[in-house]
Parts: sequence; structure tokens; C-alpha cells
Amino acid sequence: MTPATRSVGDARRRIAEHVRRWRTGITAVQVDDLLLLSSEVITNAVTHTGVTCVVCVRWTGAEVRVEVTDPDPKLPHAVSTVPTSESGRGLWLVSALATAWGTKQGSAGKVVWFEIAVGGSPAEARPVAAADTDGQCAQATRPR
Repeated sequence: MTPATRSVGDARRRIAEHVRRWRTGITAVQVDDLLLLSSEVITNAVTHTGVTCVVCVRWTGAEVRVEVTDPDPKLPHAVSTVPTSESGRGLWLVSALATAWGTKQGSAGKVVWFEIAVGGSPAEARPVAAADTDGQCAQATRPR
């Protein structure tokens, strides 16, 4: 992606395109959850770092896995919120809707990942290493 097109919305659209093309058997509700959680995790990365993050999407044959890497080594944690808070619910949503999720530190900073299990994977679906057919991962930056 060129710097002019990098955004959370662009990354979310690319994730949806790839997942649908893979014919995983994912339901519309699961796609909605996948895109909501992708938005939350990507937005957290670009909001808290102010720089580009890398988004990788994988089809394992049973789950769709989204990994967001950013250069900040500090691991995220859920915060307490009040009903009127406008932010602070992202990781609570991830915890509630994802089949599994977690974080890990690496040489490039940290990775926040989550998985959405897909029931009854069709035979034509096969594992894919990354979201893009050329092996590249999508990138997202803070919306302007």
C-alpha cells in the first residue's frame, strides 16, 4: 500500500476481501466480529504509537488469525472504564468475541493477535501464509 492509502479502514477492507476470497466458510456474523476486532487492534496500534503497523492475516484451516505488529514494546492491557467512557473497551471486545487472543514481544516491538474459529471449513479452503498473495502484509497508519 502506498502511504496515501494506509489507514485502518483500508486494512479492514483488505482483510475482508482476502477472507472472502479464501472461501473459509466463515459466516457473516464471524466476518463482522473479525472486522470489528481488526479495527480495534489496528486502531490501538496506530493511536498509541503514531506510526505504521504491520497487519498479517492467516487462514490456518480452522481459524482466521489476525496479527498486528507495532514498534512499541509495551504490551497492552485492558483498562477499567465507566459506561460513559468513549474509549478503553477494545481489548474487552477482543476477549469477548475472539476464540483466542494474546500478545508477544519481538525484535520489531510487539504483536497483538486474535483468532476467530470458523466452523466446518470447506475442502477447497487451504492454509495461506499471509493476507496478500505476494506474501506481503497490509500496513495501516493513523488516520489523518
